Amino acid sequence: MGSLHVEATTDPVVAIERARGYLASHPVELNLIWSIMRQRADSGAPGRYWLLELDGYTAGIVLESPPGHSVAISPLRGDLAAGMARAISIEGHRLSGVAGEASAAAAFAGRWTEEVGTAAVVEDAQRLYVLSDLVQPEGVPGRLRRAEISERGLVSEWWSAFEVETGLPRVDVSGVVDSGLSTGRLFIWDDGGARCLARATEPVGRISRIGAVFTPPSWRRREYAAACVGALCAWVRGEEGANSILYAQLGNPGSNAIYRRLGFQAVSEVLAYRFGEVAKHR
Repeated sequence: MGSLHVEATTDPVVAIERARGYLASHPVELNLIWSIMRQRADSGAPGRYWLLELDGYTAGIVLESPPGHSVAISPLRGDLAAGMARAISIEGHRLSGVAGEASAAAAFAGRWTEEVGTAAVVEDAQRLYVLSDLVQPEGVPGRLRRAEISERGLVSEWWSAFEVETGLPRVDVSGVVDSGLSTGRLFIWDDGGARCLARATEPVGRISRIGAVFTPPSWRRREYAAACVGALCAWVRGEEGANSILYAQLGNPGSNAIYRRLGFQAVSEVLAYRFGEVAKHR
């Protein structure tokens, strides 16, 4: 292994510039990290970014934003992920958890427990998919349209319900909903009224991330989610010249089956660990 160096910065613009080549060479696997860095650069929201430099080139990223949120780690060899955990612990910064490609997240979490003297518990497992050949579902009534400002209350209610169902921490969703509505990134499957919600992030590296896919229980088992996601992916390709990725919880076989039928192919598994309190009297 060559010369390894970890550098921290709170400036997302600096982080993006230094990691530009690395981000561009892995647009699918690094889409989430890249998107968050772009959003923080635009909004000025706080965050912290650790760049792993190997032989003078960026080879890994750990991102914490907002402060106190679990960090996201890029796919890395186990020894490099462990090295980043050690470097961050030596810095004295304390983390609440880590999420990323399964082997990298596991190596980071394992080393973190050794360095800090804490526990690590898996709290979520997902699969990252990338769209290959899109197969649109047939015979589903309705159409795709952008969510309207007048639907803010409904969208907020559905987004909150989505977070509850997927086990995400309960937070105020008004900011993300307002941003999605104002930028036209929130979409509705309409069949005589709103039936399903989905979001497509602004493409980075010609990749858009589909998320927040939610159909109220009373409208499920009618293929609305499949039709909504399929039409949204077609829109991303046709209007923006980009491809789509998405994350699906491994504990939900229904959603995984839907996405595979649409033409999504698995890229990797993703694990999220939550760190416990630091042990006393170490």
